[in-house]
Amino acid sequence: MKSQARPAGFTLRHTLKANNRAITRLAWAPDGIQLASASYDQSVRIWDTEAGIELRELYGYSGSVFTVVISQDGRFALSASKNALKVWDMSGENRSRTLRGHADYIYAVAATPDGRYALSGAYDETIRIWNLETDTEEKVLTGHKGRIGCLVVSPDGQTVISGAADSTIKLWDFSTGQTKQTLSAHHGEVLDLALSPDGHLLASASHDSDVHLWQIENGTLITSLTNHTKPVTAVSFSADGQLLATKSADSTVCFWRSDTWEMVANLEESHSKFAFSGLAFHPTKPAIATLGEKDKTIRVWDLDMTQWF
Repeated sequence: MKSQARPAGFTLRHTLKANNRAITRLAWAPDGIQLASASYDQSVRIWDTEAGIELRELYGYSGSVFTVVISQDGRFALSASKNALKVWDMSGENRSRTLRGHADYIYAVAATPDGRYALSGAYDETIRIWNLETDTEEKVLTGHKGRIGCLVVSPDGQTVISGAADSTIKLWDFSTGQTKQTLSAHHGEVLDLALSPDGHLLASASHDSDVHLWQIENGTLITSLTNHTKPVTAVSFSADGQLLATKSADSTVCFWRSDTWEMVANLEESHSKFAFSGLAFHPTKPAIATLGEKDKTIRVWDLDMTQWF
């Protein structure tokens, strides 16, 4: 990476590389040490971000892995390939449970904060809720008119939030499976969602190149970030909620102060041709994992946030 392309405040801790296929999503474990990456090479890899090494590869997929998350209790890694949701035990066993029910490709997975339930969203326009204690499907949420590309769950576990190719964001009541609210402002597929740590703010990224910020309680659109010139594929809030990072196909990652929504840093990062692209702030510290070399390497950065406040 050229030194002039690195903004002040960024120190590169590690560059992690294992293959020549694009990485789709990144997910931190709650310990802040392990990081999971999903890839078009039909694998999920678990990395030690302090030592800068690969710990293990989760294999057994028959197609590209579009997404991965790690439950907040650190017990499970959830990933998806084709129409199957895989549940991996993070304790070290390289065996997975496979949950099937979708009629088409799964693009989004999430877990409830208590780690009891997994959620999956797919090309079949449905969201499914799975009981991880019994490996059974509990609910099917329907209402979107396009593939489900992203899912998040509120910190209290009561609200499921989904983004889809129909350009809408839906808020669902977890207990009933009913739609509580539909947010409409984007003019393209919603590609990623991120909740602020306190659960009050929602950031949505879209193929229309805009990022919208929403007040969850009443569905109010607070502001829109329009600096990107191509689809925005990933968004992430810092652990303290002071920064939002946005990754775009325009080959930049922008960093925004959440009190003023001023852009305070711009990191150059070449982007693959795919609509998926990982970005993830560290769960507790001022650090972030991004992608480089057209999403074929993971870069772990330590951040000096005093540069921006």
